[in-house]
Amino acid sequence: MKGFEVRMKRRKPMRPSPPTARAGVRKTPLTVTQVAEETARRLRRMKDPVRARGAQQYFKHEIVALGITTPALRRFVQEQVGVLRQVWSLPQAIRLCDHLLREPELEIRGAGILILAAFKREFTPDLLVPAQRWLDTRLDNWALVDAFCGSVLSPLLDRHPSAEATLRSWSDHERLWVRRAALVTLVPFARRGRLLDLVYALTRDHFSDPEDLMHKATGWLLREAGKTDADRLRQFLLRHGPLIPRTALRYAIERFSAVERATLLRTTRAPSTRASPRWGKKTRDG
Repeated sequence: MKGFEVRMKRRKPMRPSPPTARAGVRKTPLTVTQVAEETARRLRRMKDPVRARGAQQYFKHEIVALGITTPALRRFVQEQVGVLRQVWSLPQAIRLCDHLLREPELEIRGAGILILAAFKREFTPDLLVPAQRWLDTRLDNWALVDAFCGSVLSPLLDRHPSAEATLRSWSDHERLWVRRAALVTLVPFARRGRLLDLVYALTRDHFSDPEDLMHKATGWLLREAGKTDADRLRQFLLRHGPLIPRTALRYAIERFSAVERATLLRTTRAPSTRASPRWGKKTRDG
């Protein structure tokens, strides 16, 4: 027995097998649909009802949550990805994401986004087609939209700068979540001082947006742009201050000193009137 144990230790580790059904039941690789169903089943077994109820406080509309912590969800996805990347390519990952985004639970849809993100080296501009469809129909709250931007759209733009044209068109879209994606996708770039001309152009276009969530996204993006060029942000705020929604302004100036924040709030104060919105009826969310 001792010799057997020594021989086992010297064996090379086995490569992960294709995703299959439970051992002893079947050995054939699972289809995308079967992987999606199994992923949803396993995540639902991890639910925490108490934590799920607590998640509701971050949203103004009712959501369906399982109460899975972010670290636990990421560990689960990492386990899945370790197998899937050995046997799948981007088309299967897109189809899996599409399946999981049909589910009501926040975490199951989030898992679909994270699994797709694991294939970012294969991203092409063609991914923008399903991306816009998902933003139009399935990504329906700020948490999912922001996760999708950071995990999928920002890496796509980094690899394919031509996607900038799509973001410009999305910025004027009638749907809230498509517009928000146009701005949030730029956050990692603004933080590093990249694409600042585009950042300032798009944020300026959203001063009259009727949605509070767009005001927050605008201020967030401006704040990140100021991390590498605070003077440019300061001059931008002073030049456009009376037009900037106060929520956006407060987000944008968070990194300035208390004295300068007070000065900027005072000098940029605007009359109560504002231009009529371009984007139709206001949508509640949070």
